Amino acid sequence: MGVAVLLCRPPQPPTCKFVGLVAVAHGILRGMTTLPATLAATLPAAVTLRRPTTADAPALLALVRADELHAIGRATLSRAEVDEMLVPAHTRLADDQWLAVDDGDRIVGWGMVWDHGNTDHQDVDVYRHPRLGSETLREALIDLLLDRLGERARDRGYARIQAEAGCYAEDAAYARTLRSRGFRLARTFHRLQMPLAANRPLPSSTVGGDVRVVPFDFTEDGWRHLHQVVNEAFVDHFGYVPTGYDDYRADAEAEVAPDREFWRVALADGDIVGVVKASGRNAEQDVGYVAELAVLPGYRGRGIGRAMLLDVFEAYRRSGRRRGELTVDTENTTGALGLYTSIGMTTDVEIHSYLREVWPSR
Repeated sequence: MGVAVLLCRPPQPPTCKFVGLVAVAHGILRGMTTLPATLAATLPAAVTLRRPTTADAPALLALVRADELHAIGRATLSRAEVDEMLVPAHTRLADDQWLAVDDGDRIVGWGMVWDHGNTDHQDVDVYRHPRLGSETLREALIDLLLDRLGERARDRGYARIQAEAGCYAEDAAYARTLRSRGFRLARTFHRLQMPLAANRPLPSSTVGGDVRVVPFDFTEDGWRHLHQVVNEAFVDHFGYVPTGYDDYRADAEAEVAPDREFWRVALADGDIVGVVKASGRNAEQDVGYVAELAVLPGYRGRGIGRAMLLDVFEAYRRSGRRRGELTVDTENTTGALGLYTSIGMTTDVEIHSYLREVWPSR
């Protein structure tokens, strides 16, 4: 699972050798028209690779939940999130994702590259079944993804790609695998949560002066202004990768459950100065999720973020959601963590962000 990260510079990885013809001869790769150029770790015996399809969603949900249960003792990923992973805006299933399948045709591993558009920042995610897939399998999938990033760097003319991988704090085995592949721990993120009780309205929070919190109107002008505010508000944040308008819209349109009735903006003299972007990816678990909260630097410290957040969570509560969630960089310098804890949010999950550089393939 991915979280935003920034560049660090570990040593260049050792040259890898691909088992191409041998792999094909033994049936390791099936249903793939483009073979990866390198593979540092041989796949476990009786495991083959293929590309995913949207029909794999139920099996992939079971796979990820088994992985989460093993790592943190409970499953958090929703079907909507899996569906979104299979139709992301900039990740092509035929190029950027692999499934590992055992000889019983069970999916035992899933690896993917998340392409954020025309940028040299890319995320990698790997899941494996804790009973059916070994750590060697995760190593092999990571090697495939790093090879894919090397190809992308070469094809797009990047000097290098900043690669990021997210790891639950409790998953020591995956952390060791990431470090063995040249990744380095860079940051800690917390997923925070708070209960939304049906019989307990949240306190309202007003902003003084000329600022008011309203639903977002989703007009073309509104979208363009929102995109501008998000880029400006996050420009100095750790790991933030500015995107062009078309890429931002493509990402937004690719969301499977955008929960747009819960999006809010803060207006000052008619201009957007703050944004809350909600997501329904965990609605099946009665969760209202805040995917983005941004306030322009010149308007911080006036209670705008607090007012928007309470307004969204109260709307979620009235709609029947029973928990509010968001994810925060624990070293955020804007005071975001203090804001969230001040309204009653507590840590639910700790996620570590690992980074490395990937160099262009030859």
